[in-house]
Amino acid sequence: MTTAIISLLGGLMSAIVNFFNWLHEQQLVQSGIAQAQLESMKAQANEAQLAIAAREAVRADVASKPDSVPVNDPFIRD
Repeated sequence: MTTAIISLLGGLMSAIVNFFNWLHEQQLVQSGIAQAQLESMKAQANEAQLAIAAREAVRADVASKPDSVPVNDPFIRD
């Protein structure tokens, strides 16, 4: 009788340990997904900063030399 109870308790404890191991693995997977998303967002933010810097550099260059850019707009009013 006691061996059966001990066997049942051992099986229950094994199931609990396996469940907590599964939960830990799920947490690691979610952490990996979050880390990948963070890296992607950092890369996108860096690319956006580079694009803004390039646009501002061109805007500053055009503002310092407005005659260097030809105006080819046929809809410009004189």
